[in-house]
Amino acid sequence: MFEDLYDAISVLWSKRWPSVESEITAADIERVPGRRKDRLRLAVAYKFFVGEDGPYTGVSFWDPPRSWSEQRTIAAKNRFQVGQQIRVRYRSDNPSVNTLDRATWTGL
Repeated sequence: MFEDLYDAISVLWSKRWPSVESEITAADIERVPGRRKDRLRLAVAYKFFVGEDGPYTGVSFWDPPRSWSEQRTIAAKNRFQVGQQIRVRYRSDNPSVNTLDRATWTGL
């Protein structure tokens, strides 16, 4: 339990983690139920290697602004293609704790 909490909190400092190129394995839009209205979020799954170790996998989520239309969110999703190279950051002592580099979401 505390290990999961540590992993989740450590992602806040992922900017300082080492990075490596990864390969997108899927990009999807998910509908997340809300109290008043469902919201959409973008999910990007990827795999990567650290040296000869791996593959490691991960999934990162991005919540578009509520003012975005569904079409605009779909357009953002279409920027991510299976097989595309993308930068991922990983915790050096445990690469299974990882996230996409924050720059990935810039400009959506």
